[in-house]
Amino acid sequence: MANNSCLVIVSLIGVLLFTIISNVASSNDVVSTICPKTSNPPFCSTKSLTTTTTNPQLKQRYSSCAESYDEAVGDIENGQKDLALGDFNAVNIVTSGAMTEIDDCQDKFSQPPKDTSLLLKNGKTLNDICSIILVISNHL
Repeated sequence: MANNSCLVIVSLIGVLLFTIISNVASSNDVVSTICPKTSNPPFCSTKSLTTTTTNPQLKQRYSSCAESYDEAVGDIENGQKDLALGDFNAVNIVTSGAMTEIDDCQDKFSQPPKDTSLLLKNGKTLNDICSIILVISNHL
């Protein structure tokens, strides 16, 4: 009985975390939900790191990271579907995939020029959340 209760609680936590990540990671949600509430909505909704930097190396890295994060968002969305189906092994696999995509972006900034945006900090936060999901999926 206690084992079933634990499984239900852990599953609910997993659903909650996947929902949070999807909402945070989806750029369309960010633009439509957050930007209108900022002090400068046009800046929030139209500027990207690629267009605001003049350094060609950073432009390329930011562009590559955008692709990596698109892949990570796809992995997270697939993880939500897998979780709903009870396929915890698949949740584990796609969460690991999202973490790899995030790490790929982070690795691009191991050499100068330095990134002065919040990209690396936010990437680490997203990776930490994925790590929690990974541990939970391993226990299901």
